[in-house]
This record gives sequence, C-alpha cells and structure tokens, in this order.
Amino acid sequence: MPSPQPGADNPRLCTAKTKEEVMANFARYWGMSQAGEIEPETKQQRMERQANALADALRHRDNFKTSFYPEWETIGPHLPYEYTDDRSRVRFGRYGARISD
Repeated sequence: MPSPQPGADNPRLCTAKTKEEVMANFARYWGMSQAGEIEPETKQQRMERQANALADALRHRDNFKTSFYPEWETIGPHLPYEYTDDRSRVRFGRYGARISD
C-alpha cells in the first residue's frame, strides 16, 4: 500500500464532516490506490516533505516568538545618549530586590 497523501496525517486538514463522508473519501482513495492511479511516495520525497514541514513549523515559531519580544524598537536600534558606568546601574534580583554593586 502506498504512503498516505501529504497532509493526510493532519486532522486539521480533514474536510469531511460526517462518518459517511470519511468513509466515501477513504473508499475513493483506496480505489485509486488499488488501480495504480496514485504513485507511492519515495523515501526522498517523504524526507523532503518532512523537512519542509519542520522548516515551516520553525519559521512559524520564530515569527510567533518575535511578535512578543522584538529585538529592537520601532525607531530602530540605538545606543543611550550618554555612557553610564556599569557599576552605577541599578539591578533588580529575585523577588524584586534591589542589587547594588
């Protein structure tokens, strides 16, 4: 039996709503696969599909994370106007405690 079609393992892409529709889709797919109308997926094609799916997921995750924590401000990256010595900066530790060096 050939490999499932791309996306067949993703339930969010299922277009059938009822049990009868699911059975009809399966019967149509089974008939096509037995008649030889569907070529089996090669290992190389399957690996490319999985690599593409992984790259898409990583890009989606990166975009999602970036939307919450942008690395620069809207006006662009900039340095403070005047230099502040690192020893005079106020830092906050655990539970909001102020740390002075």
